[in-house]
Amino acid sequence: MGKYKIITEKSEDKQIFSISETVIPKLNNEFQTFRSGFEFFPMLFKYGLSDGAVHAAGVSYLLNLGIIFGLPAIAEYPITLHSPESWKKAGRIFPDCIWFHPENKTPWISLEFERFEKGDENKINSKAQNLALSHHQSNGSIELCVFIYWLRSGSAPVSLSPLSQTFSNGFFRKGIQVPPPSCKFLIYKIVMGQPEICSEKIMERIAPYPNTNQTVNHLIIKEIRKVSGNI
Repeated sequence: MGKYKIITEKSEDKQIFSISETVIPKLNNEFQTFRSGFEFFPMLFKYGLSDGAVHAAGVSYLLNLGIIFGLPAIAEYPITLHSPESWKKAGRIFPDCIWFHPENKTPWISLEFERFEKGDENKINSKAQNLALSHHQSNGSIELCVFIYWLRSGSAPVSLSPLSQTFSNGFFRKGIQVPPPSCKFLIYKIVMGQPEICSEKIMERIAPYPNTNQTVNHLIIKEIRKVSGNI
């Protein structure tokens, strides 16, 4: 895998893949530089997409990052396949993206990518709860949950405390008391804005609709930063 090969720690017995010392630093570096984003997803990082296409593009970006980091990755993976019978009662969970452990191929990192608009606090809290449930339904193999929400410049949730409390205090789902998951939890915010490159030729090339008014709403990722998390 060349320069993108995952860094490993050597022990006497085997190589150890570390979330804290390899995956999270790689993720933070990508979110600062957009190196892979610019290379593989110019529509999302340079030219712009209709807001209706941002979710699909964002999940594709996360899948690609997992692969670049040396991790198998699947979108909308039915994590309940790994669930003990007792946790299936909480409902079927399909995280936007699962990165698998490169050695034992079990679900290892669970990611959600969600849009935020004014009044969406309950929606994003429900998504954070799904991440917590993905840990329990993976039979504990999920060691890191990553919640990424995107918004247009100028919007923001009233508070992120309910999301963090989901992982520190637990919650109830379908009458089941869900204890705090014993895994790491990170929250990232993506700020979307209009592309700086808006020439007529570019907009004609990337506009997916015949209605030229759609081009006004094209968005790109302007910033990604960590806003909360325990590592």
